[in-house]
Amino acid sequence: MSVATTLDSYLKNRACRYDTVEHPFTATAAEAGISSSVPLKKVAKAVVLHDNSHYLMAVIPAMNKLVLPEVERLIGCHAELASEADLERIFGDCDKGAIPAVGQAYGLNVIWDGALKDEEDIYLEAGDHRHLLHLNKQQFMRLMRNNPYGEISCAPDELYDMSHIRMM
Repeated sequence: MSVATTLDSYLKNRACRYDTVEHPFTATAAEAGISSSVPLKKVAKAVVLHDNSHYLMAVIPAMNKLVLPEVERLIGCHAELASEADLERIFGDCDKGAIPAVGQAYGLNVIWDGALKDEEDIYLEAGDHRHLLHLNKQQFMRLMRNNPYGEISCAPDELYDMSHIRMM
């Protein structure tokens, strides 16, 4: 498998052309970016959350960590990480741990980090551990245009100093 069937179908139905980048087996989106010589700020990773009734995907740069209080502020409710069992059920055509950062393809609401809009190219997991999907800025923005975005992630070393994050 290179591109998950659900993702491929979703993108084709939206006339969204993409390229794939093959790389050696990696376990994470960040490792895939490094292995492919792609700057991590251009690699979008998926973090799947739930609010007890809905699933939500947060799309953030691969080098960052999610700032859950900011996500909760933007969506207006409490959220927590989805379980591994939930992920396997939702993303049944993807390898475990290789979730594409296009939650809309799987019926999920999406919130994304605004830092991604500054990149000319975006790369994301294709559904396996050996391929990244490449979109240009216009394609990525078209996929994300109806989804809320904000500063929902930060560098790992900034987690301990969250003074730059607006709190409720």
